[in-house]
Amino acid sequence: MIVCGGENLVDVIEMGDEQQDRVFHAVPGGSPYNCTRALGRLGMPTGYLTPISSDRFGDDLLAGLLADQVRHLGARPDAPTSLAMVTLSDGQPDYRFYRNGTAERMVTPEVLRATMPEQAEAFHIGSLALCTGKDAAAWSDLFIDCARRGIFTSFDPNIRPLLAEEDARGYRARLDKMASVANLLRLSDEDLAWWRPDQTVLDALAELVALAPNALVVLTQGAEPVLCHWPGGQIEVPLTPVANLVDTVGAGDTLMAALLAGLHRKGALVPKQIATLPGETLHQIIRDASKAAAITCTRTGCNPPYAREVWP
Repeated sequence: MIVCGGENLVDVIEMGDEQQDRVFHAVPGGSPYNCTRALGRLGMPTGYLTPISSDRFGDDLLAGLLADQVRHLGARPDAPTSLAMVTLSDGQPDYRFYRNGTAERMVTPEVLRATMPEQAEAFHIGSLALCTGKDAAAWSDLFIDCARRGIFTSFDPNIRPLLAEEDARGYRARLDKMASVANLLRLSDEDLAWWRPDQTVLDALAELVALAPNALVVLTQGAEPVLCHWPGGQIEVPLTPVANLVDTVGAGDTLMAALLAGLHRKGALVPKQIATLPGETLHQIIRDASKAAAITCTRTGCNPPYAREVWP
């Protein structure tokens, strides 16, 4: 089983403009939640560790997981669901988050360790759950504990600067500590610019690769080729073109899920296998992940593809 942790929330998406009556659509989301569902659609045995609210929005979040064959491992506390207000401009989302006192933040190191299944093959985490607070520390501790136990560890920082600045020093230190034991790190050039400010992309990437010497580091750069470093070398892989762009919501989460699924399909979701992964195999895994993300971009919201669409 691939186990995922991190926030779940409802995206309240504002539609229309000043000349029209605005309409709001409530859509289940959150970067790790989206990644979890994408893994389920890609045919991976997947569990989701984060608590989900017992309110109506929480029921919708849980229903989404179950529809994609994901097993929910966490509790259903009597606390509200986190919300994200989302506006779209030229297909690009802008977020404002409301997470104080919400269900998905009700985690402790003791509960997470007790809930983590023995059959976990990999653990993935990322995004808002790592920003700040006792819950961020709890997730980081679990990640490091999994690494010590030989479980494949993966994370995608998916940094939101508005929240990241609340405790920037602590957040960067937490990310550094996790990177030092990670087996897979997926991030964007925007994430890297916040994590390693006042550096060129190449200098910042080199510093990050040195920090995570045993990891597969995958850097996306918008429409530019994906840069990939691992102990066996480095490659660049062009992105799959998107013929009919609708929006980019969930594209990075889908790519992350497809990387994990691709490694699993190649028998490489094992810490010691990363160093010996052939370049041609990694090239194919990234091409397939890029294809999955491109499919998501042709659909409204985060609507990841199924395995049959990526690997016919």
